[in-house]
Amino acid sequence: MKPQRNTPPEHPTLEQACAVMRRAYKLGWISTRDGNISVAMTDGRGFLVSASGVIKHALVPTQFVYVPADGTLAADAYPQPSGELELHRRLQVRLGGRKLTVLHLHPTHTVAALYAGHQLAELSAGFPEVTRYTRVGQDVPALPATSLELAEACEAAFQPALGPAPHIVGLDRHGVVAVGRTPWEAFEHVERLEHICRIALTAGQPATAVHSEQTRTY
Repeated sequence: MKPQRNTPPEHPTLEQACAVMRRAYKLGWISTRDGNISVAMTDGRGFLVSASGVIKHALVPTQFVYVPADGTLAADAYPQPSGELELHRRLQVRLGGRKLTVLHLHPTHTVAALYAGHQLAELSAGFPEVTRYTRVGQDVPALPATSLELAEACEAAFQPALGPAPHIVGLDRHGVVAVGRTPWEAFEHVERLEHICRIALTAGQPATAVHSEQTRTY
């Protein structure tokens, strides 16, 4: 039986989502088929997420998969959603709103800072251009990509016990997840954090010894 194509409904920000992924590729923050993005449906019926394995520097609105609010998706749906579907589903539900984008990228200097042992929240605290607009959450430890463990850890990072939810969290050895009211707003959180990570690494800023040791235990 030929798979049924899951044609996404019309959505006002899908063109923005595609433009964000093209920009991320141009900046070297993802390779050809990496990264993923989802946007909430404005009528609350669920969300749209980029399809699995598509070429991100040529992403178009028809390469998004509609995921109903209850999360059910036909096993033979075509195209298949991103392998990080569970991560997007949990954040779309947890942070849900009719204006929500969840963006997952692999910005080079941010990943390098994590690998070097930096805590991103601590690193960014001294940079007002970040703290004024972007709340950086606690880092997520190194966990397998597309795993349930990663999705659960990201969900927990975006619902801290104290204080407001962050706009962005780092994933050790992996990348970042950012949220915003629009695709470009989510992108700006990634851009701010990447900028100061590049500054810190260029300056040779050492990571704290305790965190450096902890990151090697995962």
